[in-house]
Amino acid sequence: MSAVAVTPQETLVALVRRGWPDAEVFLKKGRSRRLELSAFTQTSVFAQEQAWAVRAGHHRGSFFAAGNGEPDPGGPWPEPTGRALRLPEPSLVLPWNEPSDFDAPLIGEREGLRLLESLGRELASELPGARLLAATLEDGSSESEIANSRGLRARTRARVATLYLEAAGPGRPAPTASVYLAMREARKISPPALARRLADRLAIAAQGASPGRDRGEVLLAPAVAIRLLAGLVPLLVGPKAGALISGLRDHRGRIGSERLTLIDNGRLPGGALETPVDGEGVPTREAVLVEQGFFRQPLLAWWQAETAAGHPSGCTRRAGWRDVPQPGPTHLYIKPEAKTPVAALLGSIAQGSYLLDVTGAGHFDLAEGTFALPVCGFAVAAGRASAPIAGAWLCGRIAHFLQGIAAVGRDLTFHPLEGMIGSPTLLVAGLELRG
Repeated sequence: MSAVAVTPQETLVALVRRGWPDAEVFLKKGRSRRLELSAFTQTSVFAQEQAWAVRAGHHRGSFFAAGNGEPDPGGPWPEPTGRALRLPEPSLVLPWNEPSDFDAPLIGEREGLRLLESLGRELASELPGARLLAATLEDGSSESEIANSRGLRARTRARVATLYLEAAGPGRPAPTASVYLAMREARKISPPALARRLADRLAIAAQGASPGRDRGEVLLAPAVAIRLLAGLVPLLVGPKAGALISGLRDHRGRIGSERLTLIDNGRLPGGALETPVDGEGVPTREAVLVEQGFFRQPLLAWWQAETAAGHPSGCTRRAGWRDVPQPGPTHLYIKPEAKTPVAALLGSIAQGSYLLDVTGAGHFDLAEGTFALPVCGFAVAAGRASAPIAGAWLCGRIAHFLQGIAAVGRDLTFHPLEGMIGSPTLLVAGLELRG
């Protein structure tokens, strides 16, 4: 496969000569290995690709085009029909040390299949009779270059692996559970830890009972807290976020408890999406959205900061090379408290529940300020798990969730949702668990 061109200048010049002074060229090349394991088959696919995307236009309209290989400066190009295009100016990119694992080779076919097979063995060991129904591991690396007619130039690299697991437990009908994760390198996957998580989910589904209505303290494992945070993303992103979230303020002006600090950081060290610039070549940085319960600013792209209070943070992402860049979270997370182990949080609960995972799609009514999330876990009495809970819904007002955070653990975990969303374990009061 040919390398990405040293510069897309030739294409930019051709676009400007066509009468489109605003032009952007995005070039990307990558390689990936996809491994799939089921009860009957094993498959391995290695792929390499090179692709491009172009945005261009003038003050009356713009177009977006994309394709494989390299762009032909001569086109053909579509006529600008969409909204007028605005592009960022060059800006200073702060020093950034490229992670060493960017150079790690992709996981090999045999190595990857052994990893997936070990997940199945660990699961069967944790819960006899449990089995993997499907396992898909994709490990990839890429290099990209972006340039626009304003003089902006940027080169980036990326490294990410994703893992999807679906498992069934013993019994008839057999309960099922799934996990979807992303990390920078596939070799960092821990089969024992994932097997324990799946085994817990399957055992709870098989043995758990639907609870009565309970308003006791609730300990939210990262998987549950992350899904709650993901449901609140529209309240945190864009120039309208400040107005939307104002209704959550209490008499002190806080939208959450003093334990709540919420951060987005595109260059988070070790993050799966760690990068010095975003999908438009704008420098990334840490943005504190909520600090000790006080709302500081929404997450803003460079062009949104002109109409909203706050500083832009380089948060425009490309879901893929065929997609127009859009503002959104990169690594959005609740700040952990380094000195608080999960065991201490569990031990502090006199009567309540420990919710381990989400079992389906939740419902968020942001206009009414309410949510309902299907969950599973354990009832807790005197700091100890007592009975498994299944078929339950965690319900409440969004304000009660944010303001009811009584303690925060140190076990920060990220899941791939809209960007990478992260949270440690949270101890929360003021929510309701229903059957």
